[in-house]
Amino acid sequence: ILCDPNRRITEGLTLTGWRWFSDHTNALVCLAEALESNSELKYLRLFCFETGNEGIPAISNFVKTTSSLCELGLCFCKIDAVGARLIWESLKTNTSMELLDLASNCIGDDGTIALADAL
Repeated sequence: ILCDPNRRITEGLTLTGWRWFSDHTNALVCLAEALESNSELKYLRLFCFETGNEGIPAISNFVKTTSSLCELGLCFCKIDAVGARLIWESLKTNTSMELLDLASNCIGDDGTIALADAL
């Protein structure tokens, strides 16, 4: 469905990683690559992908290149300040983002400040 142009995800996608994927980082990278051609996705919610910062560059690159994504949820993904800065970089070019949910991550003060600067 992700790569088939005749069967597009037009509204959004919610995935929970801890049950279905043994390699969370690879799953995020593959997902981000598959979504690159999707110009209609409005929300992406990825919960429990315990990849830490390793999968964030791929997701950040997708966020940079899409103009339709309004909501990004990355809860329980073990993201720290480094990952938050990567997301901040992607928000500089994504003007459609309305909601960013990083609940239950460890972004700390540095990550929070980086994200606040993106606003």
